[in-house]
Amino acid sequence: MTRKTALIAGASGLIGRRLAELLLGAGDWNVIGLARHPTGHPGVRWIAVDMCDMEDCKRKLGSLSDVTHLFYTARYDFRQGIRESVDINAAMLRNSVQVVDAVAQLQHVHAVHGGKYYGTYLRSVPGPIDEDQTPRAPEPTFYYVQEDFLRDYSRGKQWTYTTTRPHAFCDPAPDFPRSIGLVIAVLATIQRELGMNFDFPGSAAAHESRCEYTEVGLLARSIAWMAQEPRCSNLSFNIVNGDNPRWSDMWPHFASWLGMKAGNASNIRLTEFMADKEQLWSDIVTKYALRPTRLSDFVSWSYGDHHCEQDWDVTFSMAKARKLGFSETVDSTDMFIRQFENYRAEKIIP
Repeated sequence: MTRKTALIAGASGLIGRRLAELLLGAGDWNVIGLARHPTGHPGVRWIAVDMCDMEDCKRKLGSLSDVTHLFYTARYDFRQGIRESVDINAAMLRNSVQVVDAVAQLQHVHAVHGGKYYGTYLRSVPGPIDEDQTPRAPEPTFYYVQEDFLRDYSRGKQWTYTTTRPHAFCDPAPDFPRSIGLVIAVLATIQRELGMNFDFPGSAAAHESRCEYTEVGLLARSIAWMAQEPRCSNLSFNIVNGDNPRWSDMWPHFASWLGMKAGNASNIRLTEFMADKEQLWSDIVTKYALRPTRLSDFVSWSYGDHHCEQDWDVTFSMAKARKLGFSETVDSTDMFIRQFENYRAEKIIP
């Protein structure tokens, strides 16, 4: 068995962690993880590096001659609602690729992008959104600069590239604040403690809108597939669960699992509703012997507002990946309930 060596940029992040777990489990990969502040993970060789700094990249990555695949899952730190830096994110990818390409016999480079590519977070975009027919949004994003760099820089090289465009990725990890599943689970816990129904926080229109979700495990499996499927070379792929549900379809199932009565669309802003709930949450943690957490730290309520305020449909086409052989789907309702189950097992919710 020929072993491959994966260099995962952003390996301490959620997508990087799941990808590392997948590749290590396959048995024929060595995994090197890059992060500004590495975290322990069995089997991963960690390198602390500032990918914004070309000289630091040269010092830390300039001897990695055994790398065959570079998986770029990193992004520069940002706050919800603040536009991400195009220049910094572009430099991080460029620095890591150029340094490794100079010393290694690369076979493939992959970059994780997202639904912002199409501007779905700002406006309704006619769907199902197609990777090659739906145009780029007029607003600048680092996705475009990174994609153009990979296309141009790979010309004449022996390696190929791919990019993925997931949307609203979801995972059962409890240490991921920008998680709509965590938002829902903690909201329900607070509503139940207050004797409320399980109300949807957005508008009636948002309650009926369709959205796409991407389970991170599904995303990791698609990335590994693309990296080893020659027909995917130099292409971009939407990767979503594939069922584009409405909140109104899922909400009664969530309520049933949580032991609550499904309520109505309440049209509240979570950032405002949760502003005075810190003491209540502290009391809940004590009452149910939950893992100590601060409500304002471990859940991003602004991220929840962003998702629950969207009152237009978002639907992606998966035809391109399906045609080339990636046929996996995920039931989004079941996915969220698996998240809730894990939060309960991890003592995040009662």
